[in-house]
Amino acid sequence: MALATLSIDLEARLAKLEGDLGKAARLNERTAKEIADRWESAGASVRAALGAAFAGLSAGAFVAMTRNIIDGLDALNDVADATGASIESISALEDIALRTGASLDTVEQALVKLNSVLLEAKPGSATEAELRALVQKAQPLPIDHNE
Repeated sequence: MALATLSIDLEARLAKLEGDLGKAARLNERTAKEIADRWESAGASVRAALGAAFAGLSAGAFVAMTRNIIDGLDALNDVADATGASIESISALEDIALRTGASLDTVEQALVKLNSVLLEAKPGSATEAELRALVQKAQPLPIDHNE
């Protein structure tokens, strides 16, 4: 193949690639604008729904709801301080406890008791053997991603 033919062929391919990239860029811009418009529309709907929900609340109800949220966060923080567990872990345990009819107090008592047993477990003790047996028998629970 002659150098001139190769050069023309490369130039033609580069021109086509440049044209294709231009088309892709325009398509990308159009898609991005459509997505932005949809998010803006969804945001307006959410703002309207929240506005209607909060309009129905009296100032007293809003203060009470805010106080309940703060009290719940304080309770999680207190359990975290008492047990050394992370707030995220305690929150997950509280969710499970609430689903089974228990409470955050039950979670705290169980964590404190577990920490106590772990602190008292000495190498070679019966407690160590029992904990090892539990770990060996433990099977990961299946995670349902549809919840």
